[in-house]
Amino acid sequence: MARLLLLSLVVAFAGAFAPSTLAPRAAALTVVDGRGDKRTKRGKVYAGSNGVSRSKPKKSDDPVDPYFSIREWGKAQDPPMSVEEVVASKVADLNKVAMTQEELIDALTPF
Repeated sequence: MARLLLLSLVVAFAGAFAPSTLAPRAAALTVVDGRGDKRTKRGKVYAGSNGVSRSKPKKSDDPVDPYFSIREWGKAQDPPMSVEEVVASKVADLNKVAMTQEELIDALTPF
């Protein structure tokens, strides 16, 4: 009786490690596009890494031009304006006082 029990245990144990279960299973290949995939831009953002797919901008030692946007805006005007002229026109726009038509008539009439 003990031999039969021992034999059944050995067969069950040996069956668990049969060659068919030890071979790797052929699973369907799943390609993940998203945060977990470090080969995509979103995956690199999520992982916090930088690579070929998501390079960092080049750092420059040149000082930043504080008047760049003003200078570009002045060049686009017709006729082109210098930085001083652009600043003067912007300040003049800020200091403009809006007058109604009644206030203008009251200011022009002497009586």
